[in-house]
Amino acid sequence: MGRPAGGASASKKPKAKSKPKQRGGVDFKKYKHKVGRKLPPPKNATNTEIKSKLIVLPEQTMASERSGMAVNKRGLTLRELLQQTVHYNPKVRRAAMNGIKDLVTKHPAELKLHKVAMIEKLQERICDSDKVVRDSLYSLLQSLVFPSLKEDNAMSTRSTLSLLMANVLNGMTHLSMDIQLMAFRFLELVVLNFPSSFPRYAEQAFNNFVAVLSNDRIHLQDKSKLNSVLAGLAHCLSLVARVTENDDASDRLVHNRPMGELWKPTLDEDNPESGAFATSAVLMKLQNLIRILINSIEVSASEICAKPANDAQSSEALLSALHCLHLICTTFIHEAKKSQMEFGRSKSQFGPDWLNSSVLVCLKKLWGVKRLFYEKGDDRFFVFNLKIAELFLCLSTCVDDTLFPAEELCQFVSSLFAKAKVLRNKDLMETHLSPLITCIPGLIANCADDSKGYLLEAFTDAFRDSKVDCKLMLPYLEAVGEMLLPEKSGIWFTEIDLGLLEYRSAWIGELPGILLQSVDKAPPVTKVVLELLLKIGQYFPTAEIGNLRPFILLFGTKSSSGTVEVGPFVSLPHDCQELVISCLYYFSSLLPDTIEPLACCCLSDKLEPLMLIRIIEVLQSTYKAGNLQITEQLSFLSLLMARFDVNCGMSCTLEDAEKVSNWKTFKALNHLILTCLSEMGDGSLVLELMWNNLSNEIARKPSLHNMNGLFRIIVTLDAATNKLMNEDFIKLIAGYLVDAALDLSKTIEVGFQSNKTRLFQYFIKPCIIIFEQNDKVLCCALEMLKSFAAGDEHMFSSLSSLDYPRELSQRVCVVTTILVFLFNDRRLHPNLSLSKTAIKGILHYIRHQLDSNVPDVTYGQKQKLKFAFEQLKTKALQLNCWDRSELEGLSSTT
Repeated sequence: MGRPAGGASASKKPKAKSKPKQRGGVDFKKYKHKVGRKLPPPKNATNTEIKSKLIVLPEQTMASERSGMAVNKRGLTLRELLQQTVHYNPKVRRAAMNGIKDLVTKHPAELKLHKVAMIEKLQERICDSDKVVRDSLYSLLQSLVFPSLKEDNAMSTRSTLSLLMANVLNGMTHLSMDIQLMAFRFLELVVLNFPSSFPRYAEQAFNNFVAVLSNDRIHLQDKSKLNSVLAGLAHCLSLVARVTENDDASDRLVHNRPMGELWKPTLDEDNPESGAFATSAVLMKLQNLIRILINSIEVSASEICAKPANDAQSSEALLSALHCLHLICTTFIHEAKKSQMEFGRSKSQFGPDWLNSSVLVCLKKLWGVKRLFYEKGDDRFFVFNLKIAELFLCLSTCVDDTLFPAEELCQFVSSLFAKAKVLRNKDLMETHLSPLITCIPGLIANCADDSKGYLLEAFTDAFRDSKVDCKLMLPYLEAVGEMLLPEKSGIWFTEIDLGLLEYRSAWIGELPGILLQSVDKAPPVTKVVLELLLKIGQYFPTAEIGNLRPFILLFGTKSSSGTVEVGPFVSLPHDCQELVISCLYYFSSLLPDTIEPLACCCLSDKLEPLMLIRIIEVLQSTYKAGNLQITEQLSFLSLLMARFDVNCGMSCTLEDAEKVSNWKTFKALNHLILTCLSEMGDGSLVLELMWNNLSNEIARKPSLHNMNGLFRIIVTLDAATNKLMNEDFIKLIAGYLVDAALDLSKTIEVGFQSNKTRLFQYFIKPCIIIFEQNDKVLCCALEMLKSFAAGDEHMFSSLSSLDYPRELSQRVCVVTTILVFLFNDRRLHPNLSLSKTAIKGILHYIRHQLDSNVPDVTYGQKQKLKFAFEQLKTKALQLNCWDRSELEGLSSTT
């Protein structure tokens, strides 16, 4: 298409005029920047960029080199942890203390090597401002450091503790009350673990106790803090009281040495002056403490009585203060007694007069506190009064009766015993009444006769009501012993003092019942009661002991059927059994009723052999002293011999018998009984006295061992007695021989076995002695043996529990065995020659049985008869009085 005419020039725009070029230089060049692009820095801008390389510290490279070092779970060594304990940040110090405890627990060797360095560094934390750090230090010292430090030598320990005590004493005077009180806890910890370190700092420590307890803030704000201080004070005071007690109990050569000198050897030898402190200075501090403690008691008592509910913290503070007072008074009493013993020297200012004028005047304020508590009915107030009474009882031996009447104290103590009977909380009574019971003997010994009556009555009633398993039983027994035995209390019961005699009888009457109950319920009480009974018997041999009759039940009780049941005596420990037997020597009036149950105890398997022997020895000594009738002793000995169970049957050889546990015991018993009988005088008279006992025991069909023992008694006393001529008794002897020969006769064909032979010789020995002394007894016994061999099998059945053989050959072998052994003893040959008629009759009977054709006699039995016949004939030929031709004519032609 073509362009329209005349329109082209009109559409064109006119060209813009170009700007003229500038001439000369340009000051600033203008740049055109896009939006969002960062502007470049000016050319004259200063570059502030810092470039650095990684710096590697030497300590960090040591981590790879600590494989053999002891570190805690954070990888820190002991040295690093000790350095962190002085960090300004308490959190770091806490972590350091925990890290030290973790490290030494895992690596005990570190503690052994560096304990001194640890204490030197850690002792600065005693006054740390952070409570957690102080508590951590206390736990570390208590559980780890101090137990390890005790293993070191004294010199190193002393020097280490001196640094520690310096900071402890510094903390006790700190401005912060919390640090002060914690320092007293540290002092208590040191005193508990290292008592010898305290004397060097005693005066300064007590001075700090006076200062802190004088502060009313500790009394009014927090009782738990007060209790902590009082607990530490009690431990320190106990050391002072212990030193004074040791001083009184020590050698008389050093009893006049002052307290400081007694402690001086335990102090620092390098600085002798450091251990010297004046006894008077310490006692003056203790006197100041008395006033402060009494003030604390009055404040606590008022608070407790004002509150309806129980205030545990105030109660604990009151009891702790009373305990500290008691320790101080104990120290003063020992000082006063020591002052009285100082002859030729200037007496100490702390004597009895000072005790009455200074100490007692202060303590009398407690009497008002006592009345305040007495009006209350709660058990806790009873405990407070118990402690007050204990305090005055401690002083009762030294104070002047005009300043503090003993009668008033006796009434107060009597009321406490009466109150104790109705207490609801028995555990509370058992815990706190013990010291009061311990002081009763001293109070009764020092008070007037018209004042002690109601006190004795109250004490006796409380003693009767006390149960055997109660914790107070041992203190009651100790107090009774001190009032009964002059060796402890110096009190002698005379006919003039009828009141004391009455109570003495009441106390003694309670002892057997306590003894019988204590065997099962309270074994420790058993020994104490027995010791007390033994001393009573020793000191009062002529006293009436009828109320001790329950003592017999210790050995056994007799039932309605007449049998005796063994008592608890056999189950007692050996030392208690020894005490019981020793008591019998002094309580001889009880022996007639004691013999039978005592014998049953002796026959029990539970009784040890040594105790059995001991019982016989004591009873024999009692008889020799004239305190036991001879008939009772003979009855006891015969009973033991007849009924002791040897546990050994007929088939037992001598070697087997020796293996039986009580075989040797029976032999020792046998020997001892025979020795005792031999010491009693003329044997025939003694046998006459005990013949009925022997006959009764033999009639009971005892075992072979017991029968042997009874025969030995007869032989020892009078083997030739006419009582043996009784037909029944001869039958007993013959039956005994048959019983003893039954087992041995079975070996007659093969020759007697040596072991069984020895046992049979043991059994037959007393019979041989009887036959030697009495030929008529031998003759009658042989006639009975002839009848037994001839077939009278029921002759001895009523005398023995054994089953006798029915076969003819067996009975003949038994009789032949007996005769062979009788022939072997040359001492019996004269008497056997007098009994040859009976022996010849036995031979004729055997010959007749061999020649007869009795169908019941088998060939084997005839062989036994023949062997027995030849043996008996051979032995008979050894006697010179026998006609050989006559005996040869008896030979069997079978």
